[in-house]
Amino acid sequence: MPDVICDPPDQPCYSLFPRPRIQEYQKLIPDPFSSRARDARGRFTEGSSGNPRGRPRGIPNPRRRVPNLVARPLSAQALSDFLDRKPHLLRALAAQLLPPPLPAIDPADCLGVDLSSLRTNEDFRQALGAILTAVSHGEIAPAEAAGIARRVRSRMRALRRLARLARRLG
Repeated sequence: MPDVICDPPDQPCYSLFPRPRIQEYQKLIPDPFSSRARDARGRFTEGSSGNPRGRPRGIPNPRRRVPNLVARPLSAQALSDFLDRKPHLLRALAAQLLPPPLPAIDPADCLGVDLSSLRTNEDFRQALGAILTAVSHGEIAPAEAAGIARRVRSRMRALRRLARLARRLG
């Protein structure tokens, strides 16, 4: 009898050896008693879904998908019929057809007020005076004036903090 030269391989090494793909406990036919049973043709039976958990997150609802009009343009009649069926998609379709919106114009630039050049209290008074004059003449809306005034105030606060810090360090 020949002598044993080595021990048999460890259990983790068995996964390196080829095995048949079908195990004894693996079923080859669909389970007729499962909730996702299939009929003889392989289709799901009525009342059982092929996707029991529903549509995954991040996948848009097919009823809300907007057709790409650049890739596949629709005729005027087809587009009209589509919007009659799905009027909630009008805004998204219009965004594809219309040019992009213009960037917002800063009302401070329209008035000639450069907020980065404001340094002294007199500069702040002149800027706020120009803003109030523009509001009184109707050149800008009061809400725009309030936005500019907030930016002027935050610039003034920043300069005060900077001066206070310079005094502490100096």
